[in-house]
Amino acid sequence: MTYQEAVDYLMSFWDLEKQTGLKYKDPHYDLASFRELLNDLGNPQQSFKSILIAGTKGKGSTAALVESALRAQGHATGLYTSPHLISFCERIKHNGRSILERDFAQRVEWLMPFLEKRRPGPGIAKTQQATVFEILTAMAFLYFQEMGVEWAVLEAGMGGRLDCTNTVNPRVSGITNISLDHTDVLGNTLTEIAREKAGIIRQDGLVVTAPQSTEAGKVIFQAAQQHNARLFQVGKDLGFRIVEQDAQQILIDLAGTFGKMTSLTVGLAGEFQAENAAVAFGILRSLQYRNQTVPDDAVRQGFRSVNWCGRFQVVSQNPLTVLDGAHNDYSAYRLKKAAEALFPGRPQILVLGISANKDLSGIVTNLARDTKAVIITKARHSRAAAPEAIKLELSRLGIAAIETDHLETALERARELAAEQDMIIVTGSLFLVGEALELMGRPGMK
Repeated sequence: MTYQEAVDYLMSFWDLEKQTGLKYKDPHYDLASFRELLNDLGNPQQSFKSILIAGTKGKGSTAALVESALRAQGHATGLYTSPHLISFCERIKHNGRSILERDFAQRVEWLMPFLEKRRPGPGIAKTQQATVFEILTAMAFLYFQEMGVEWAVLEAGMGGRLDCTNTVNPRVSGITNISLDHTDVLGNTLTEIAREKAGIIRQDGLVVTAPQSTEAGKVIFQAAQQHNARLFQVGKDLGFRIVEQDAQQILIDLAGTFGKMTSLTVGLAGEFQAENAAVAFGILRSLQYRNQTVPDDAVRQGFRSVNWCGRFQVVSQNPLTVLDGAHNDYSAYRLKKAAEALFPGRPQILVLGISANKDLSGIVTNLARDTKAVIITKARHSRAAAPEAIKLELSRLGIAAIETDHLETALERARELAAEQDMIIVTGSLFLVGEALELMGRPGMK
């Protein structure tokens, strides 16, 4: 089986990432079938120690930071994240390297006998049908077991409570900032969404959370109390301060329950990464309550050398071009703030493509103000919003836009318009950012 044949087979199953209008209360959301699959496979998720991270914004960056520090300490590590930017292989990493295409294909082929009885079709209840995300998660667990992973850092999918990553028994649960996203699945309020994210908290467990809104924070606090879990909150138990920042990294000080660490270099750009780094630091330090100490030098080395593409990533200097996967109103606000802080006075040319199930109005309102030009485009993904829908939101703000059907055309127009001091920001969707990286030769990808 080739890699492409493996992908084709994988995509013959139910792909929730391409579905809209589904709700977690629907009966086909159930972990029972996935637990049965894991049991058939010998429960590989029990072969390694794990850290599980949920949230709306920053969970991938936080997971990457935690894994990088554990790897710097000398542990064999696994990292499971989603979605991918270019290749499915990006989702499954061992010791910082993506699974090879040939290894990905071999493992899909090996899983086929277990999956055929779970293939969507007549007579197979929806609750028994395997999904693409379930298959990838099972593959990751098996791969980590085979490679002798000691510590696996897992990024939950869109939720937490019913996410198939939640079948592990994490040593620590991390929850990054929660905002309105995936409302078509998780619920329309922060309380509903936080309830799903807090579903990763374990009985007598450890929880580290980013600063939250009052509404989301209350849900997490109550869940921690109900499970007798020890809760550490960034902004309360652990504080951070940005000392310096540039387009490649930030320098921060940390202090609180876990002691001090000053002049800590984080190899990710954007002031929002300081918050993610604080959560990651809290997760690593809280491992002391699980008889695992991560020394300062491992934290410093891991945070400095972390690699995480598509998040305020500078991919070109002429013209200055930044890619960021901001895909809701809050992340759009943080992106705009970071661009203005790092590149003050630079006129912005926005290349914007958004998924149809997102808050078009919120994203547009936060990103499009005070721009030199807005170029609307569309990712190849099936959930991509029509450029006309984005244009309508811009027109309500009195902002004119250039409309294109393809990212390549949009980038060409942006470069034509860009003067020497201008910056181009490509954003609105991780799918769009992935396409941009592919067009630009995959800078920074591993």
